[in-house]
Amino acid sequence: MMKENKIQDERILSERRKIQSRGYAWLVTILIISTFVQQFIMQAPFAQYAVEYFLMLGCGLYNIIANYKKGIDIWDTNDNGKTKIFITTLIAGVISVIVFVFLSEKLQINYLIVYFVTFVVILFVVRLIMLHLNNKRQQALDEELNDDSND
Repeated sequence: MMKENKIQDERILSERRKIQSRGYAWLVTILIISTFVQQFIMQAPFAQYAVEYFLMLGCGLYNIIANYKKGIDIWDTNDNGKTKIFITTLIAGVISVIVFVFLSEKLQINYLIVYFVTFVVILFVVRLIMLHLNNKRQQALDEELNDDSND
């Protein structure tokens, strides 16, 4: 028996990828909600929501690594590079503090300032490192393409 090789319509493949991408986004959103509900509302021990937590981290790492390998800029930092990263990091820090206060009901100003500064510094450094690595990867891919076109 010969295996049938079906030529797939590009439109159908594109729609399938969009559907799977939305499904992935919903799955990650549900994992985040589940983790927050168990941690802050139910005040469950970490062991109870550890699977959701590590799946959520794994999904994030997968996206970062897969995009890096393909040379895709995850945060679209072509315009204003470091300034844009810093502003979005500050906004993320403010949102993080608001969510933290809402869920934990801790209103100690000193604690919140330390939390905010730590969050912003760590996130900013991680994003700068990712930007640097991503730029290096994009340059390497460009060089490969140029070498291929010159041969």
